[in-house]
Amino acid sequence: MSHYFIGIRVSEQIKDSLIQWQKKLADSLEYKVWTSPEDFHITLKFLGSASEKDVETYKKKLEEQHWPHPFRLQVGPAGYFGNKEQPRVFYADVTKEAPLMEIKEKVEEIGEALGFQKEKRNYHPHVTIAKKNLGGESPLVATGEPSIFQDTFELKVSSFSIFQIHPKRFNKYEVVSDIALKGER
Repeated sequence: MSHYFIGIRVSEQIKDSLIQWQKKLADSLEYKVWTSPEDFHITLKFLGSASEKDVETYKKKLEEQHWPHPFRLQVGPAGYFGNKEQPRVFYADVTKEAPLMEIKEKVEEIGEALGFQKEKRNYHPHVTIAKKNLGGESPLVATGEPSIFQDTFELKVSSFSIFQIHPKRFNKYEVVSDIALKGER
């Protein structure tokens, strides 16, 4: 069995901006894991280990739903998990817009009905830039100067995807299926 998750891909323009964040971040911090630009995404639900049959059933249930119309999210500014001076995870924050939260909740409900464990932690949407800090000092520590890490970007969300995880590949995430947001039918 493979591992899967459900998430939202980011646009090419946002990928390009986040690559610049990674380059600037690498000047001051060292990380064990740098997210491949092709893997930048906003996670909705981690499924873990699942059979192809279970994933296909989940996909069919997702396709039967009435999803919100396409909408926009703000990606950025930068955020972190852990210590501000040496964050264990460095990310681009994502706004909790109502349509995003509606999708997240429906995805969880469907998953729980299919036997997937419901996430117990509070949902904090973000795009991971790097994780597993190895040292250095964060550029988020106040310098009084404007920083690219304060930038924000607009993401138009018109679909979300089921991804299969390939841990040994450079680009670890493969889209298995896309679910279009069409609004009420």
